[in-house]
Amino acid sequence: MKKCLLILMILSWFSGNSQTKFSNSVIINEIFADPTPAIGLPEIEFVELYNTGSQTIYLRDWLYSDAVTTYKFTSDSIAAGEYLIICPKTNIADFEIYGRVLGISPWPSLNNSGDLLTLKNNSGEIINQVNYSSEWYLEADKKAGGYSLELIDPFAKCSGSLNWKASIANPGGSPGKQNSIYQANTQETEFKLIDVFLNDSSSLIITYNRFPDSLSAINPANYSLNNGIGIPASINFIDQRKLKLRFTNAFSRGLNYSLTVQNVSDCAGTLIDANFTHSEFFIPKVISKSNILINEILFNPRPEGVDFVEIYNNSESLLDLQELYLANISKDTIANKKQISNTQLLINPHQYLVLTIDPENIKKEYLTESDAFFVKMASLPAFNDDKGTVVLLSKNNVIDRFDYSEKMHFQLIKDAEGISLERSSFSRESNEPGNFRSATASARFATPGYKNSQAINEIAFEDEFKLSSKTFSPDNDGFEDELEIAYHFSSPGFVANISIYNEKGILVKKLLNNFTLASEGIINWNGFDENSKISPVGIYLIYADFFDAEGKSKRFRKTCVLAQKLN
Repeated sequence: MKKCLLILMILSWFSGNSQTKFSNSVIINEIFADPTPAIGLPEIEFVELYNTGSQTIYLRDWLYSDAVTTYKFTSDSIAAGEYLIICPKTNIADFEIYGRVLGISPWPSLNNSGDLLTLKNNSGEIINQVNYSSEWYLEADKKAGGYSLELIDPFAKCSGSLNWKASIANPGGSPGKQNSIYQANTQETEFKLIDVFLNDSSSLIITYNRFPDSLSAINPANYSLNNGIGIPASINFIDQRKLKLRFTNAFSRGLNYSLTVQNVSDCAGTLIDANFTHSEFFIPKVISKSNILINEILFNPRPEGVDFVEIYNNSESLLDLQELYLANISKDTIANKKQISNTQLLINPHQYLVLTIDPENIKKEYLTESDAFFVKMASLPAFNDDKGTVVLLSKNNVIDRFDYSEKMHFQLIKDAEGISLERSSFSRESNEPGNFRSATASARFATPGYKNSQAINEIAFEDEFKLSSKTFSPDNDGFEDELEIAYHFSSPGFVANISIYNEKGILVKKLLNNFTLASEGIINWNGFDENSKISPVGIYLIYADFFDAEGKSKRFRKTCVLAQKLN
């Protein structure tokens, strides 16, 4: 009697598990409706089932159908987490390499344009249903055939087009395994707005943490933007969680915006959480000339190294590098423009950023301070090892330009490979002679991402003609390597003649000869004489004569000391 009771209990357990009271315990996970032309999969239709539950499901007497044909399962099962490929009975062998296959007859043929597929248990309850359409592919080339439609998240509460997309697998589909476009939807309790991205001057791209209800999500009345912008003129889905909001009025530069969302629910009907209905974003000002400066360049790296260009935000504003391009000069024309970033990339006031194709290589070669100061670009313009030009562009406006040459390196350096040229002054033009110098040995010959080893303290103009220091030591240690002669006149147009003499009155170097000046600037002497030899330690005299077209003249005499370190 006990043995019979046990058998009855076992049969009862199997019977209970041959059907389910919960929808979506077995789902249609992949649909290969248009196998022609073949991309890599067999040129045969198939449907993939997936068991989302924790128990084996027995399929006896279950029904699978399209709008006109129904197949009744006579046996078989699908284990928890298992994929089952269903195909025409005559084509089982074509799919056996992909996983478990069940051939059925009659086969409910899959229409290319769309069809209603239904899976019912042995009590006639609908377990899963998909009314697919060829529009779900989203890509015209994949819609033409050879690619399957795949479910993005098999556990999502949402159904329909938001949770389906064309396969991105190389063969055109992924039968018998996790879908190529699988993306687990967040299981957070709150439904919320998680990102707002500035797409262009009058549109935003917003992202929710899970699939929104399509009707509430595209209702313009559910969105509002401050600063007089108002509600969107149009809303379109980009993908299952992203939407584009386009507004009638363009956004203004330099303003903080706040987007408010209300009455939007997810596909299960959960309203957006009250704590996540606002998102703020900032639109930087337009980048003008000299707002961003070229601050350092490594154009002749070591054999295993890579080039880099360091830029500096010389303004008091937060700026967007998405607007900038890096370029060079080819045949006297700006060429080889490379966009620094195709998404918003903000640079803080007085921040340094290193542009390179391989940040890890630079960080291995040189001392650095923070990973945050590097931007990895897909490619840089070519920068020749002997000479070339670096250009920063905003659209077609030149923001900064530096014409470099290997001859700018400290003259006593025999091999400049792996040594960068650094900017000394932000107030001087990039191409002003002497404003770029070799990085020092103490800084390991480059300073990517932080203050240059050759940076100088700007001279406060009190006199028309003065020296930054009365001593200098041309040894490339980063401290007073060059003599800096500053001039400051009330108007431009003066012509200068400046000569250096030793203490015996012998001419050492003719610095400037009938050279037209701006109203103010800095002139450098690197300690080398007319024969490009380093001058000996000693006292030197600077004679400077200035005159203009109206006959005004100015004459100055200064002394300095060329020193050297004691061993």
